[in-house]
Amino acid sequence: MPYARINGAELYYDLDCFADPWTAPQTVLLQHGFSRNGRFWYPWLPLLSGRFQVLRPDMRGMGRSALPPDLYTPSVDTFSADLIGLLDHLNIDKVTYVGESFGGVLGLVFAWKHPERVRALVLTSTPFRVPREDLAKKFPVKEGNASAALAKGADNWSRQTIGQRIDLEAAPKQLVEWWINQMGMTVPRNAVKLHEYVETLDFSPHLRELKVPTLVLAGEKSPIATPQQVQTMRSRIPDCKIVIFPGYGHGVHAVIPEQCVREVVGFLDNLPPARAR
Repeated sequence: MPYARINGAELYYDLDCFADPWTAPQTVLLQHGFSRNGRFWYPWLPLLSGRFQVLRPDMRGMGRSALPPDLYTPSVDTFSADLIGLLDHLNIDKVTYVGESFGGVLGLVFAWKHPERVRALVLTSTPFRVPREDLAKKFPVKEGNASAALAKGADNWSRQTIGQRIDLEAAPKQLVEWWINQMGMTVPRNAVKLHEYVETLDFSPHLRELKVPTLVLAGEKSPIATPQQVQTMRSRIPDCKIVIFPGYGHGVHAVIPEQCVREVVGFLDNLPPARAR
């Protein structure tokens, strides 16, 4: 199994490439969001791997990179260090970083702190600050708060709030159930720790400091990557392209993967040559 011992954790990853073996394809890193894993990118793999090397790591404490709760302390600095360690382990110099939701928040931090390792940044359904008060009102849980719901299992919390993370009008029911079950793989105490940590994050002071070309993909009706946040990113990130998908909510990478990948590939193809190397 593809594991790497990084910063005291056994990190799982998938690395796939079906490009011609005599080429030197660029690497696209696909980073999952809160309480998820690399499997969530499955529809992107056949669309990208014929041309790119595709890296899908499971963040520490999630998916197949599970950690005992006593050893798990979530931090974007730790997650970023894990990525640097994994790239060094695999002898990968630079990546196009694609992150969804919290994976995109991590991407903002990673590209800001390590621009030398990022060829381009793609944010799908990504906020720079979680609108927690609005979400709590729109998606209340019977336990009263997210931490209490997560303590009963990430699948329990996900089922009650699934409308905030995937567009229920566009997603097939089988996908929704699979999504909930996969989130249930996360150890409950780890999920509580991560949720409480994520709610403290706010990247807005650093948006103007990003030094890599950035593509933002968002559904028009996302309750997390809200139109206000997307417009703020448009106005503050120096080299930024915005693509809004009319009529869609959160999780566009999952419900319309072909459209998202088409935008990503077009974006990469149009980068100046010095950046595209």
